[in-house]
Amino acid sequence: MISFNSNATLHGLQLHRIHLTPVRAANPFARSGFLGFPVLQSLFHSVQSGGSLSSTFMDVAKVAVTRAATHDSVAIRAEDKSYSFAHLVSSAWSISNLLHAKFSKTTEDGGKSENALGQVIDVNRFLNGARVGIVAKPSAEFVAGLLGTWLSGGVAVPLALSYPEAELLHVMNDSDVTMILSTPEHQELMKNVAAKCSAHFSLIPAVTSNSSEAGSHEHSENGVTDVISKLMGKFVDSKSSEGDDPALILYTSGTTGKPKGVVHTHRGIISQVQILTEAWEYTPSDQFLHCLPLHHVHGLFNALLAPLYAGSGVEFLPKFSVRGVWQRWRESYPREGSKSKDAITLFTGVPTMYTRLLQGYDAMDPDMKASSAFAANKLRLMFVVILS
Repeated sequence: MISFNSNATLHGLQLHRIHLTPVRAANPFARSGFLGFPVLQSLFHSVQSGGSLSSTFMDVAKVAVTRAATHDSVAIRAEDKSYSFAHLVSSAWSISNLLHAKFSKTTEDGGKSENALGQVIDVNRFLNGARVGIVAKPSAEFVAGLLGTWLSGGVAVPLALSYPEAELLHVMNDSDVTMILSTPEHQELMKNVAAKCSAHFSLIPAVTSNSSEAGSHEHSENGVTDVISKLMGKFVDSKSSEGDDPALILYTSGTTGKPKGVVHTHRGIISQVQILTEAWEYTPSDQFLHCLPLHHVHGLFNALLAPLYAGSGVEFLPKFSVRGVWQRWRESYPREGSKSKDAITLFTGVPTMYTRLLQGYDAMDPDMKASSAFAANKLRLMFVVILS
C-alpha cells in the first residue's frame, strides 16, 4: 500500500511525504517494452514459461545488464567521475569471479563445485547464501560490490562506515559474515576485524570510469561487451533465486540496544523498488542527488536501488552538506543560462536534512536566496520518506 501527502513546502516547492507498506511484487516484465526495451520480453521468455523466474531482486541486476547491452547510459556519478551501467556490470562480474576464487573449488569431474564447507552447490549461485560484508563509501565500488554479491548467490551486509571496531565485530558475528569486501581506505581496520571473525577479506576492484578509458577505449569496450554477453547467457540458462531467499541484512541504529539485523528477501526488496518506481514515475531521464548512508533502507532502497531499477542516474555526495546540496541545485538550474546537461531532478532526505537546508537558506544574502529558490523550484520532485 502507498499513501502520501504534500502539505509542506520548501520556499514554494512541495515536499511530499510517502508512507510505504510492503505489498506482493508484481511481475516486472508484465508490461511490454519495460523501460523501453522490448528485448526483455523475448530474452527472458524461456525462463518465464518454465516457471523458474520469481520477481526477485536479481531481476534488477538483469535490467542493469540488459540496459548495458542495449542502451547504456550513466548510472553513477561520484567525485567528478561518471560510471555507466556497463562499467558496473563488468565490475560486478569481476567481483563475482573474485568471490568464486575465495569460496569454491572445482571437483575432479569438473562439472560441479563445492564451497569452503565442502557442500556441492549450483555453480551459478556458489555462495549459497553466505553473508558478505560490504564496506565502502557511497560510490560505484559499493554498487558493484552489492551486485557482485547477488550475482554470486550471496547475502549482502552493508557495514556502517561510522561503526567502531566493537560494533563491527558484533554485526559480523551476529550475521555470520564470512567475507568482507572493502575499499582501500578501510583496509587496515577491516583486515583486523576479518581476522578476529575468521572471515575472508578482499579489496573491491576500482570501477573503470568513463573518463579513465582514454587511450584504451576499444580494448575496454570489447572486454565489457564480452562480460555482458556472458551474463545475458547466464541469466537465461540459470535458475533464478527464489523470492523468499535472503538477499540483504540491514542493521538498526542501535539507539536502544545493540544493533539488530533485519533480513530482506529478494521479493521484499523488489516490492519496495517497484512501488517507488511506479509511484514517483522514475524514468531514465531523472538524476538523483544522493547524500544518505547506504546501510539503512532510505539511502539504499529509495535513493539508490529504485533509481537504478528505473534506469535513472544517481550522483553521490560524499556526505550531506547544506552548502554542497544548495550549490549542486544552483549549478543544475542557473538563473541566467540553460539547465545543465546533468541537472538534478530528484532529491530525498530525512526531516533533519530539510531543517538544515532551510537554516542554510535563511543565512544566505538576498541574491543567493533568489538563485537558490529558483533552482529548488525547478526540481521535478523532492520528498521525505517515512517507513511504517
